Amino acid sequence: MTRFTPKVYSTLALAAGIALGMAIGAGGADAKGGTAKPISPKVTPPAPTVAVPPPPAVPAPVFSAAVTDIHGFSVTGFIQDATVSGARCSDLPSSQWGGTAVVNGLRITVPCNTILQMPAAAFTWADLFDKTNFPEPLTLWDIAAPSSSSVFKYPSTEISIVGNIVAGDPIAGLILVSQQSLNLGNGYITGFDYAKGVIFVGSRSGAPSQVRLQINDPKGRFSAGQSPDERFSVDDENPTIKSASGYPMCVPRKDPATAADPLCPQKNRPLAASGCRNFAAAGVVSPAGWELSPPAAGQKYCSAFVMGDPNIVAATAPDSREQAPFEIGDFIAYSGTLLRDGSGVGGAATISTHTIEANVGIFTQPGTLPVYLAIGGFGIGADSAATAINGVPQEAQDRIFLEASVTDVTSVVDIYMVDIDPITGKETQRWITPESMTGGITPGTPPYGGGITTQIIGPQPGRARIRASKAIPGVLVSPTRNVRVVARQLCTPGSVAGFPLLGIDINSSTPGVDGVSGPCLERMKAANGLFAGQYLAPTFEYIFPENVVAGDAIVPNNFWDLGFLMNGEGPATGRLTPTPW
Repeated sequence: MTRFTPKVYSTLALAAGIALGMAIGAGGADAKGGTAKPISPKVTPPAPTVAVPPPPAVPAPVFSAAVTDIHGFSVTGFIQDATVSGARCSDLPSSQWGGTAVVNGLRITVPCNTILQMPAAAFTWADLFDKTNFPEPLTLWDIAAPSSSSVFKYPSTEISIVGNIVAGDPIAGLILVSQQSLNLGNGYITGFDYAKGVIFVGSRSGAPSQVRLQINDPKGRFSAGQSPDERFSVDDENPTIKSASGYPMCVPRKDPATAADPLCPQKNRPLAASGCRNFAAAGVVSPAGWELSPPAAGQKYCSAFVMGDPNIVAATAPDSREQAPFEIGDFIAYSGTLLRDGSGVGGAATISTHTIEANVGIFTQPGTLPVYLAIGGFGIGADSAATAINGVPQEAQDRIFLEASVTDVTSVVDIYMVDIDPITGKETQRWITPESMTGGITPGTPPYGGGITTQIIGPQPGRARIRASKAIPGVLVSPTRNVRVVARQLCTPGSVAGFPLLGIDINSSTPGVDGVSGPCLERMKAANGLFAGQYLAPTFEYIFPENVVAGDAIVPNNFWDLGFLMNGEGPATGRLTPTPW
């Protein structure tokens, strides 16, 4: 099937790639082991304990060409040329204009109101080329030799477009822009330049050959704060600089040997010689008998440990309200943008990094806040029975998969689609993991069902996943641009689903209470301003229809089933013009 995979707010998706099998049967009603599956269609599913709110209504599409003359396409390549124009939407502000892009020799129409995804941010098409905000918008990385050329420079700029050919006109529907989406690597940390937010990485600790990574961190969320281009920065609300368990990590702003950084405290990486608190000490007993591995002989810092309750821990103990520092010897995976600035080892280039994941397991005391989450991969198919518009046999399954990590291995994880009111722009959370979708009933007071349990009895503690090759009818209608994963101890479905996100009291550490209309999602920030207990990310993968019979006319991509494209995304961003249908 044609897939659009924006690797943004990028966690494991960019750091290590996505390799997720989706051939999982729909049968079975057991959510044990951290993998949720819809209840078998042969079994009457229980009524959800919380009403699942409907998405905003999506009107029927109005096609601008005969349906037999609309065909899907996708292209990935270098931006050879690009224009910004309001010819088709002169009534809109210039920031919402579209234009054209030339990719692999193909000139593609970019509709007005297009919102495209960057590695960890989203922009309109016009904003990407706005010289007011970005003085050198077309020479994003060639900072040693700026140019006024209309083509992106060193070494390239990659764009991925999925759209429809409408009466011969290729029109974009979804766009991803990156310097190189598969730019990634890994190795051992060999040193730091603390003042510049730099990590040196080699093939092993102490190796002479090193890579220079500088965190692209304009707000100083994970480091001292620096950015050659904010369009390719970290996500400053979610931990894209993190441990394998999803815990936020950082580069101290000062050398820890000479001064402390309270936002990146050394105490959050305890010494192995002092003991590494494990699950047994945290009161967690695995039915499968697993436990965190003890540190290896000669290891300086704990590479796997459980923090205590932050409300009662000693002042010198790890504190889950702050980030944890990287250390020399940590093995990390990273992804970013290549800079030609000569500041690397031997005058080599630097990688301006937006995603780092350390092979470190940092967990939080079960049942306490804050708790941290990260999404590794997420994909969804549009739930529609009306995609066969041109009579050509095609397959369009109601499919979903998600893989996430959470630092509380006893947590229940819920998934919400984020609906945007096209008139007011208000955000509403649509719960999509009721009992019928996850095949399990979870404990709690009040006893909400559904949600995804973590793999506390499986191979990876803290991993939560859902696999549905055929979802419960109606749940996945109108997939959204963004998805939110929430730990149950922060918010219950009854305090979130269907309620507008009001955005009040965001600095309070008090978790939400049932009956409160949604603000529990906004009530907890920790670890230098990151949202805790939740992770918001764009949908990583849209699964569009595919042909069934070889040789048939190519079927169109059903963008009209995506409400955010059909309706617009609030008063500032209306429907795509022209529509890719």
